Amino acid sequence: MRIAIDLQATAGQTTGFGRYVHQLRSALTTVAPPDVTFRDIITIKRNLNTPKRMLWDQLGLPLAAAWRRPDVLFVPAFSAPVLWPGKLVVTCHDLIGRLFPQYFSRTARAYWHDLLPAGVRHADHVLVISESTKRDVVRHLGIPPSRISVTPLGVDAKFKPVTDPALVDRVRHTYNLPRPYCIAIGTIEPRKNYPFLVDAFGVAKREDHDLVIVGKRGWDASALDQRIRQYHMGDRVRVLEYVAEDDLVPLLGGATALLFPSRYEGFGLPVLEAMACGVPVIASTASSLPEVGGEAVLYADPSDKEAWQAQIGRIIADASLRAKLRAQGLARAATFTWTRTAQLTLEALLTVARA
Repeated sequence: MRIAIDLQATAGQTTGFGRYVHQLRSALTTVAPPDVTFRDIITIKRNLNTPKRMLWDQLGLPLAAAWRRPDVLFVPAFSAPVLWPGKLVVTCHDLIGRLFPQYFSRTARAYWHDLLPAGVRHADHVLVISESTKRDVVRHLGIPPSRISVTPLGVDAKFKPVTDPALVDRVRHTYNLPRPYCIAIGTIEPRKNYPFLVDAFGVAKREDHDLVIVGKRGWDASALDQRIRQYHMGDRVRVLEYVAEDDLVPLLGGATALLFPSRYEGFGLPVLEAMACGVPVIASTASSLPEVGGEAVLYADPSDKEAWQAQIGRIIADASLRAKLRAQGLARAATFTWTRTAQLTLEALLTVARA
């Protein structure tokens, strides 16, 4: 049994797609029986912008896959080749660009409106990373539920409670964080709702904590800059566009809480990673986030500023609440493993290959 896997998302600077593909590919090796072999496809060793990636997916990928003569082609990120004549499985992480086209450029809107749906409809089977995304795919793309499998993400083993206070102190010194802080993690783009989060902090006039936002600049990142200036919070809101890989866990572990006010997520991996580090979480009620956090997370509507102010105030003031959320979060995070993700993925791949 030969399974070809598109690994292009792992090339160049790591993104959320790349982390998913890397973790899943590693875990597949550990769960596959001896008669299953994987034929990896990674031809271009760098990041591709959206137009080039679209071209690669539709022309380069099927040619590269044909040389490997797979029983099934698995495309775990971005768009699937609509001209691929063989069996095809694709992962659809979310439909954000179709649901919120105003957040994207014209080229990206073409991908979300035309190319991604075409690839998903062409596939023999579709993997999604949450029940929320499954509902979106059924509702907006018309894919029958019988052709969809939910394969929730896992959490990297490196995300765990930090037991060495000196490590946290070093990272706080490195990034000049002398005061206690809450942290937000994710690309700076409209759906992450960071200007709203700055509003909540600014109006609440929190003097006991700083807000640290970790994420590379995406589309319309200037809106965040404008909001920080509006509230004169340049000394209380720190935007870290790059954090060394080894510093991320102690930076997260040193936070009082993770704040995740996103308007839409296919899954919401930072919520899971924070729970695995024993960090309390306040998350949005939108899309998949309650599905990931369960009862181990505090929630607030992503458009309700007063609710966010109240939840932030609770989590900062109440040490017993933080301890409760820490324990519940660690227990819940332990149920999300990449081994389980790989098992569900392999089951779907083999079912299609043998059909």
